[in-house]
Amino acid sequence: MSHSLKDQLLALGLAAKNAEPGSIKRHKAGPSSVEHKKTEISLDQAYRIRHKDDRHQKEQAITQKREQERQRRQINQKIQLLIKQNAIRDVLADSKRNFLYKGRIRSVLATREQINEINNGLLGVVYLSGNYHLMPMDKIEDIRHFAPDHVPDLGGAEPEGEEDNPVPDDLIW
Repeated sequence: MSHSLKDQLLALGLAAKNAEPGSIKRHKAGPSSVEHKKTEISLDQAYRIRHKDDRHQKEQAITQKREQERQRRQINQKIQLLIKQNAIRDVLADSKRNFLYKGRIRSVLATREQINEINNGLLGVVYLSGNYHLMPMDKIEDIRHFAPDHVPDLGGAEPEGEEDNPVPDDLIW
């Protein structure tokens, strides 16, 4: 222990090299410690802030849902107007034309001539409020432009060709 107390304090980093003997620097509570205390919030304040944020998010969700409903109603009104003006209704329709829409098989009543026109692409089907309506293809394209989810695809599934799934030559039946 040949080192003096000053050398030991310097080695530990607790004293300054050029400090005069007898001068001790004291740590004063400065603005940084006051700011630190200001940033700490109580648990009640944290819950109030969280509750306020949750309420704000719920209000935004409600506003967004109302906007979506308003847009949906406008689209349905446009489709309804086009259906009133251009729908093809035949009281003698007795045949069903089946098609796939939203993962389920649906059908629309039509005459034999209308079914042939549907198959040739002259007529199409529009969905509105649980009903399927026959309309000319030019009006169907207008509806498809602003509401594609209301127009079912009447093309049907493409048959798988042998090129897609070839039968192996070594397969024995």
